[in-house]
Amino acid sequence: MTSKDISVTRNEALNRYELRLDGTLVGMADYQEQPDGVALTHTEMEPAFRHQGYSSRLARYAVEDIVGGGRRVKPYCSYMAAYLGKHPEYSHHVSWPQE
Repeated sequence: MTSKDISVTRNEALNRYELRLDGTLVGMADYQEQPDGVALTHTEMEPAFRHQGYSSRLARYAVEDIVGGGRRVKPYCSYMAAYLGKHPEYSHHVSWPQE
């Protein structure tokens, strides 16, 4: 396995977090700013890059960015909800959506 240049950034123009490997977009997490927090609405990873830890890197970056900005995380996306369920250290920053 070769080493890849991994970058995760927030793309405010497209309302999404992006994960790039060697400059190529391979994953994204869409978000919507809301008055009471930031809703994470959809996460997508290119199939060839799934199950390799990239999705959790993207999720961690998004959550840390939102929490670091003093906002609450609202996980509408099933992947983000599962990630937050596995990381109780963020529980006091999460507003779980009502069903």
